[in-house]
Amino acid sequence: MHNDKYMRKLDTLGQEKNELSDLLADSPEYAEHGTEDHIVALKKPVWAAGIPNHLDIIHVGENHIHILSSSLETLHVIPNGILDLNHQFNLRKAPNKRQIALCIKWLSCRLPPTLQTFACIGRGLHSLQQSAVELEQDRYCLREDFLLFAQQLALQEFHTFAPDSPSKPLWVQEVIALHCVILAGLFKSGASKFMPHTLESTSLTGLI
Repeated sequence: MHNDKYMRKLDTLGQEKNELSDLLADSPEYAEHGTEDHIVALKKPVWAAGIPNHLDIIHVGENHIHILSSSLETLHVIPNGILDLNHQFNLRKAPNKRQIALCIKWLSCRLPPTLQTFACIGRGLHSLQQSAVELEQDRYCLREDFLLFAQQLALQEFHTFAPDSPSKPLWVQEVIALHCVILAGLFKSGASKFMPHTLESTSLTGLI
Protein backbone atom coordinates (compact mmCIF):
# COMPACT_ATOMS: atom_id res chain seq x y z
CA MET A 1 0.00 0.00 0.00
CA HIS A 2 1.34 3.43 -0.91
CA ASN A 3 2.57 5.49 2.05
CA ASP A 4 0.27 8.45 1.32
CA LYS A 5 -2.81 6.26 1.04
CA TYR A 6 -1.90 4.50 4.28
CA MET A 7 -1.37 7.79 6.09
CA ARG A 8 -4.72 9.13 4.86
CA LYS A 9 -6.44 6.12 6.41
CA LEU A 10 -4.69 6.66 9.73
CA ASP A 11 -5.37 10.38 9.55
CA THR A 12 -9.07 9.70 10.04
CA LEU A 13 -8.20 8.90 13.67
CA GLY A 14 -7.94 11.86 16.03
CA GLN A 15 -9.11 14.61 13.70
CA GLU A 16 -9.46 17.14 16.53
CA LYS A 17 -7.48 20.33 15.87
CA ASN A 18 -4.83 21.14 18.45
CA GLU A 19 -1.50 22.84 18.90
CA LEU A 20 0.45 19.67 18.10
CA SER A 21 0.15 20.42 14.40
CA ASP A 22 2.70 23.18 14.94
CA LEU A 23 5.26 20.60 16.06
CA LEU A 24 5.71 19.41 12.50
CA ALA A 25 7.26 22.74 11.60
CA ASP A 26 9.82 22.53 14.40
CA SER A 27 13.40 21.67 13.60
CA PRO A 28 14.45 18.14 14.62
CA GLU A 29 15.52 17.87 18.25
CA TYR A 30 18.18 15.24 18.58
CA ALA A 31 21.75 14.79 19.67
CA GLU A 32 24.56 12.72 18.24
CA HIS A 33 27.10 11.76 20.83
CA GLY A 34 29.20 8.93 22.20
CA THR A 35 32.77 7.85 21.76
CA GLU A 36 33.71 4.90 19.60
CA ASP A 37 34.15 2.76 22.73
CA HIS A 38 30.70 3.79 23.94
CA ILE A 39 29.13 2.81 20.62
CA VAL A 40 30.85 -0.59 20.72
CA ALA A 41 29.63 -1.10 24.30
CA LEU A 42 26.09 -0.32 23.16
CA LYS A 43 26.28 -2.77 20.29
CA LYS A 44 27.63 -5.71 22.33
CA PRO A 45 24.29 -6.75 23.94
CA VAL A 46 22.64 -6.23 20.56
CA TRP A 47 25.07 -8.56 18.81
CA ALA A 48 24.82 -11.04 21.69
CA ALA A 49 21.06 -11.15 21.13
CA GLY A 50 21.63 -12.33 17.57
CA ILE A 51 20.75 -9.11 15.78
CA PRO A 52 22.81 -8.95 12.55
CA ASN A 53 25.45 -6.23 12.52
CA HIS A 54 24.42 -4.99 9.07
CA LEU A 55 21.13 -3.66 10.47
CA ASP A 56 20.59 -0.24 11.98
CA ILE A 57 19.12 -0.40 15.49
CA ILE A 58 16.13 1.55 16.80
CA HIS A 59 15.75 1.16 20.55
CA VAL A 60 12.46 2.56 21.81
CA GLY A 61 12.52 3.36 25.52
CA GLU A 62 10.13 5.10 27.87
CA ASN A 63 11.91 8.46 27.68
CA HIS A 64 14.16 8.34 24.61
CA ILE A 65 14.52 6.72 21.21
CA HIS A 66 18.06 5.69 20.28
CA ILE A 67 19.21 4.92 16.76
CA LEU A 68 22.49 3.10 16.19
CA SER A 69 23.77 3.15 12.62
CA SER A 70 25.36 0.02 11.21
CA SER A 71 27.70 2.11 9.05
CA LEU A 72 28.25 5.30 11.07
CA GLU A 73 29.84 5.35 14.53
CA THR A 74 27.26 7.74 15.93
CA LEU A 75 24.37 7.50 18.36
CA HIS A 76 21.29 9.45 17.27
CA VAL A 77 18.96 10.31 20.15
CA ILE A 78 15.39 11.55 19.97
CA PRO A 79 14.63 12.93 23.46
CA ASN A 80 11.05 11.67 23.39
CA GLY A 81 10.07 8.11 24.23
CA ILE A 82 6.95 6.03 24.72
CA LEU A 83 5.66 8.15 27.60
CA ASP A 84 5.97 11.40 25.64
CA LEU A 85 4.40 9.98 22.49
CA ASN A 86 1.48 8.50 24.42
CA HIS A 87 0.84 11.85 26.08
CA GLN A 88 1.45 14.23 23.19
CA PHE A 89 -0.52 12.27 20.60
CA ASN A 90 -3.28 10.74 22.76
CA LEU A 91 -2.11 7.23 21.90
CA ARG A 92 -3.54 5.67 25.07
CA LYS A 93 -7.01 7.03 24.42
CA ALA A 94 -9.89 5.58 22.40
CA PRO A 95 -9.07 4.78 18.75
CA ASN A 96 -10.91 7.83 17.39
CA LYS A 97 -8.87 10.12 19.67
CA ARG A 98 -5.43 8.80 18.73
CA GLN A 99 -3.37 11.08 16.50
CA ILE A 100 -1.40 8.32 14.85
CA ALA A 101 -0.73 9.91 11.47
CA LEU A 102 0.49 13.09 13.15
CA CYS A 103 2.76 11.07 15.44
CA ILE A 104 4.29 9.20 12.49
CA LYS A 105 4.94 12.44 10.61
CA TRP A 106 6.48 14.03 13.71
CA LEU A 107 8.80 11.06 14.19
CA SER A 108 9.75 10.96 10.51
CA CYS A 109 11.08 14.51 10.80
CA ARG A 110 13.37 13.42 13.63
CA LEU A 111 14.75 10.11 12.41
CA PRO A 112 18.18 10.31 10.74
CA PRO A 113 18.12 10.61 6.93
CA THR A 114 20.73 7.84 6.77
CA LEU A 115 18.36 5.25 8.28
CA GLN A 116 18.48 1.91 6.48
CA THR A 117 16.89 -1.50 7.09
CA PHE A 118 16.68 -1.79 10.86
CA ALA A 119 15.99 -3.94 13.87
CA CYS A 120 13.57 -2.42 16.36
CA ILE A 121 13.90 -3.16 20.07
CA GLY A 122 10.89 -2.55 22.30
CA ARG A 123 8.61 -4.28 24.78
CA GLY A 124 5.50 -3.54 22.73
CA LEU A 125 6.71 -5.97 20.08
CA HIS A 126 5.24 -8.80 22.17
CA SER A 127 1.97 -8.03 20.38
CA LEU A 128 3.57 -8.82 17.03
CA GLN A 129 5.21 -11.98 18.36
CA GLN A 130 1.86 -13.21 19.65
CA SER A 131 0.04 -12.45 16.41
CA ALA A 132 -0.54 -14.58 13.33
CA VAL A 133 1.91 -12.50 11.29
CA GLU A 134 4.53 -14.81 9.78
CA LEU A 135 8.13 -13.65 9.93
CA GLU A 136 10.44 -14.13 6.97
CA GLN A 137 13.25 -16.52 7.95
CA ASP A 138 11.68 -16.45 11.44
CA ARG A 139 13.15 -13.00 12.06
CA TYR A 140 12.01 -10.33 9.57
CA CYS A 141 8.57 -8.76 9.39
CA LEU A 142 7.68 -7.68 5.87
CA ARG A 143 6.64 -4.07 5.41
CA GLU A 144 3.22 -4.82 3.92
CA ASP A 145 2.40 -7.34 6.66
CA PHE A 146 3.26 -4.83 9.36
CA LEU A 147 1.28 -2.01 7.75
CA LEU A 148 -1.83 -4.17 7.84
CA PHE A 149 -1.15 -5.41 11.39
CA ALA A 150 -0.52 -1.90 12.74
CA GLN A 151 -3.64 -0.55 11.06
CA GLN A 152 -5.76 -3.28 12.62
CA LEU A 153 -4.45 -2.57 16.13
CA ALA A 154 -4.83 1.17 15.66
CA LEU A 155 -8.59 0.61 15.48
CA GLN A 156 -8.76 -1.55 18.62
CA GLU A 157 -9.13 -0.75 22.31
CA PHE A 158 -6.18 -1.58 24.57
CA HIS A 159 -8.04 -4.31 26.45
CA THR A 160 -8.12 -6.41 23.26
CA PHE A 161 -4.32 -6.50 22.89
CA ALA A 162 -3.73 -9.23 25.49
CA PRO A 163 -7.12 -10.90 26.01
CA ASP A 164 -5.64 -14.03 27.59
CA SER A 165 -3.67 -12.16 30.24
CA PRO A 166 -5.48 -11.74 33.61
CA SER A 167 -3.48 -8.59 34.36
CA LYS A 168 -2.49 -6.38 31.46
CA PRO A 169 1.30 -6.47 30.95
CA LEU A 170 3.21 -3.19 30.72
CA TRP A 171 3.84 -3.58 27.01
CA VAL A 172 0.13 -3.20 26.23
CA GLN A 173 0.39 0.55 26.89
CA GLU A 174 3.38 0.80 24.55
CA VAL A 175 2.03 -0.94 21.45
CA ILE A 176 0.57 2.00 19.51
CA ALA A 177 3.49 4.35 20.20
CA LEU A 178 5.99 1.66 19.23
CA HIS A 179 4.10 0.98 16.02
CA CYS A 180 4.31 4.69 15.18
CA VAL A 181 8.10 4.56 15.54
CA ILE A 182 8.35 1.48 13.32
CA LEU A 183 6.06 2.95 10.66
CA ALA A 184 8.04 6.19 10.67
CA GLY A 185 11.22 4.13 10.30
CA LEU A 186 9.82 2.13 7.39
CA PHE A 187 8.61 5.25 5.60
CA LYS A 188 11.86 7.15 6.26
CA SER A 189 14.19 4.34 5.18
CA GLY A 190 12.07 2.88 2.40
CA ALA A 191 12.94 -0.56 3.80
CA SER A 192 10.90 -3.55 2.67
CA LYS A 193 11.18 -5.25 6.07
CA PHE A 194 12.47 -4.85 9.61
CA MET A 195 13.54 -7.14 12.42
CA PRO A 196 11.42 -7.00 15.60
CA HIS A 197 13.20 -7.83 18.86
CA THR A 198 12.19 -7.66 22.52
CA LEU A 199 15.72 -7.46 23.91
CA GLU A 200 15.23 -6.38 27.53
CA SER A 201 16.19 -2.77 28.15
CA THR A 202 18.08 -3.95 31.23
CA SER A 203 20.72 -5.26 28.82
CA LEU A 204 21.42 -1.64 27.91
CA THR A 205 21.13 -0.16 31.41
CA GLY A 206 23.89 2.32 32.10
CA LEU A 207 24.78 2.57 28.42
CA ILE A 208 21.92 4.73 27.15
